Amino acid sequence: MLSPDRIDDIALLEDLAMTAWPAPRRMVHRGWAVYFADGHTGRANSANALVPMAAMDDDGILAVEQAYRRQSLPPMFRLTPLSPPGLLGRLLLRGYTVASESHVLWRELAGDGFEHAFDRDVHVLSGFHPAWLDAYRTMVPVPDQEMPALTSILSAITADARFALLMQDGVPVAACMAVIDRGWAGFFKVAGRPDQRGRGYGRRLMSDMMVRAAADGATGAYLQVGTGNAPALALYRRLGFQGLYDYAYARKG
Repeated sequence: MLSPDRIDDIALLEDLAMTAWPAPRRMVHRGWAVYFADGHTGRANSANALVPMAAMDDDGILAVEQAYRRQSLPPMFRLTPLSPPGLLGRLLLRGYTVASESHVLWRELAGDGFEHAFDRDVHVLSGFHPAWLDAYRTMVPVPDQEMPALTSILSAITADARFALLMQDGVPVAACMAVIDRGWAGFFKVAGRPDQRGRGYGRRLMSDMMVRAAADGATGAYLQVGTGNAPALALYRRLGFQGLYDYAYARKG
């Protein structure tokens, strides 16, 4: 059972998520992992605290900013409970704004519901395959200029990555990827066809992938979701996920 009051629990999920979503390039500076992925997703283009930190001096902030400018990217910090207290206020004074906020949710994978047979309409690929990404792009637009970075991220996952599609009449109607690592299943890129929403496809796919993860020894699942994404939050609550902590992106420029 994880608790928001235990910083080690938060650090564990941060470590799992950073492993599951690897940026193509990075540098480590004074306890911060500074990621670069040509602008695709905030996590892969932000500075993330690797461990609980008590402080960050102005020289450290400036070094991160200079690193992003060298890559022609806007400086961005991902602020989690591991970040130094008061860092957001200091960044706001330097011209940063809060770009977005997200919840980190989790649930145990045990008990009733995890002994069911696999859904025959769920197709799972072990490891990244371009066909999965083609199907995903029918549900969520990905700009062509971001495709090289996204492909690089998905191809670089070293943990057990599974790419799933729920098919109906030969057409993919929902997609997600799950990364199994150290007894946890991390869910990313959960999506559904816009013209097929409200039919329970997302719930079917997530439920099936959790059953598969539990069958392979995972005892917990986690994911991130934007604080303003009410439909996704409602789905995840119905699936038994609960909040552990929040994070925000502070971006300059």
